Amino acid sequence: MLEGVVFESEGERLLGRFYRADGEGPHPTLVMAHGIAGVELNLDLADALRDAGWNVLTFHYRGCWGSSGIYRVRTLKADVAAAVAWALSQPMVDPHRLVLLGYSMGGWAAVGAAVEDPRIYALITLSAVSDLRAWTPTEAMLADWVRFMHGMTPEALRAELAALAEGPQPVDRVDRLSPRPLLIVHGTADPVVPHRQSLALHHRAGLNTDLALIDGGDHRYSGRRRVLIQRIQQWLERICR
Repeated sequence: MLEGVVFESEGERLLGRFYRADGEGPHPTLVMAHGIAGVELNLDLADALRDAGWNVLTFHYRGCWGSSGIYRVRTLKADVAAAVAWALSQPMVDPHRLVLLGYSMGGWAAVGAAVEDPRIYALITLSAVSDLRAWTPTEAMLADWVRFMHGMTPEALRAELAALAEGPQPVDRVDRLSPRPLLIVHGTADPVVPHRQSLALHHRAGLNTDLALIDGGDHRYSGRRRVLIQRIQQWLERICR
């Protein structure tokens, strides 16, 4: 079953989709945080996991794709935390088997949210930005992304990313997640977020961390979606037995 959902984050209405697993619950649940622009939602992964008995929540940050408010990168983590809280309030969600997945800049936000919330059982980063100090998106990327962000310009987005780069980064905090399970996934041919971002995250992570590099995978894993989904599903089956 697929349901449209609405929940709040700091007074803003966030829109989402809830893929409800069949059968009596509670079920293990994945909360997915999309990237900076939210074009790629990884909904094929959501469909596959629902068929395997998982609930999946996907949502849009404030200020994009119909969610209310002004888009700001600094509020991504709060929106991720609100999504986790909403999922944990649902009776069909197993509170002991809630996993958070962050894609691209969603991974940047998800590491911070997971470190600060012990209710999150495990974390998956997918093509994640792990260190803003070492990531410089092109002007063409910025111009493309802001089309989907209410109240944002390329110049403002560049300035906000630079300001956030002065604070703690996922690579500085990821060790605090240990010993909770962590899966780091990245394509080796990613032109948007180079896979060295994930290598650095893996280097700084603690115990119970797995690294899955998808050979030749670009930022959206074009032509390698089946491999990506299989890697994630196999890992989830192993940690949630």
